[in-house]
Amino acid sequence: MSTAGFVLSRTDPGAASRWFGPGPSWGGVIPGLGPVELRYGNAVGRGDDFAQFSVVGERLPQGVFSGIRFGRMPLPARAGLRVGEHTGSLSRRRSGVSRDGRALRVGLAGRAYRYRRGRDKRVTELLREGIVVRVTRDDWSRPVTLDVRTEGGVDAVDLSLALLLQGVYTRHLAQGGRWYSLPGRFLNRAPDIF
Repeated sequence: MSTAGFVLSRTDPGAASRWFGPGPSWGGVIPGLGPVELRYGNAVGRGDDFAQFSVVGERLPQGVFSGIRFGRMPLPARAGLRVGEHTGSLSRRRSGVSRDGRALRVGLAGRAYRYRRGRDKRVTELLREGIVVRVTRDDWSRPVTLDVRTEGGVDAVDLSLALLLQGVYTRHLAQGGRWYSLPGRFLNRAPDIF
């Protein structure tokens, strides 16, 4: 794929609040790769304190991200990441000042990625050398559509990972969001601390 784009839409317009009840899901068609669906669920084999987000597609490697539950979303804390046959690793500098400094670092399939907030808080970017996958939500807190744009030689693994990260709680990758979400993230980890 070179520069391309597609839009995914909410498939459950009647979903409950963003904190409780069934999580939203999105679906659509990726040109050249067919139908795809993104959905929340319980983390298989990890207990009630963990949430999971998954990407399932016809010709897209299945992606699963699980982490400590924050509402219905998994945090990138004690995370499990898998795309197709590849298991991923995550790291982040908590003291980062710039967007790149706060970015989530992902190692997957022998590749090094950075996942960061865009200049607009509705935008996220997945970057590795030579590629960008930029996802723009139509609404910051309750998106109905996800507009996906790619640059460079993006492949199915890149796309699956970029879509997977849409379901992960990453508000703390923004400077303001880091302070806003600190109390909730701290309390979420309280059983591990005490």
